[in-house]
Amino acid sequence: MVNPKILLFVLPFLFSLLIITSLSALTLEQNVDSLISFPCTYNGTNCPAATECNLSVIYPNQSLMVENDNASYSGSGIAQYPIPDNSINGNYKVPLTCLFPDGVSEDGNADFSITPNGEEPNLSKTFIYLGLIIIILFLFILCIFGLSEIDNIGWKVGLIAMAYILLNGFLLMCWKLAELFLTSVPFIEPVFKVLYIASNVGYFVVFLSLVAYLLFKLTDEKTMKTLITRGYDEDSAKRITARRKR
Repeated sequence: MVNPKILLFVLPFLFSLLIITSLSALTLEQNVDSLISFPCTYNGTNCPAATECNLSVIYPNQSLMVENDNASYSGSGIAQYPIPDNSINGNYKVPLTCLFPDGVSEDGNADFSITPNGEEPNLSKTFIYLGLIIIILFLFILCIFGLSEIDNIGWKVGLIAMAYILLNGFLLMCWKLAELFLTSVPFIEPVFKVLYIASNVGYFVVFLSLVAYLLFKLTDEKTMKTLITRGYDEDSAKRITARRKR
């Protein structure tokens, strides 16, 4: 039976992700020059060419990037504005006001988002990443449980290696999830990215250490078996082997 406390945590988390993935807005790529555009209509037709649209751009942390600047409009029905700073991931607010030649004005917005790859989060990616994280965590727990239950040196080394690979995959999935969803907390994504890269760099050291440990243990076992065949009991063989290592 599933623990109700776990459900109380997991269900709101999944619900919040579903809300995030259901949002549809313009999505731009980080650190790539780009324009935001928005339709301009008046009485069911394109706004006159003399229409003036002014807008402000508000960062995800609610600070002001642009205040009451003029958007470019030529009568095509689409106004455009170049983003002066697209280095920060997150959801941006763009309140705007268009003043028509007859003196009438209308308010609107042209909100947009910036993500590292310019992709908008979607439901399928959400479930793929969450599913992979759950599978990886389950296999990782099995490896840790196996380490406490198995005495064979070869199996232990294999399980440690598998656990390390699973940890590497877990960091990769966390990095990609943070890249997609935690754009309003920009320091999280680089943290997981650095941890993932560090875990990749550590492959050589970890597996070289495991091989050395395996060879060391196999040498000890061979020495103990030799002593046992000579008439020593197992405890005496262990003590003699330990003394020889010193």
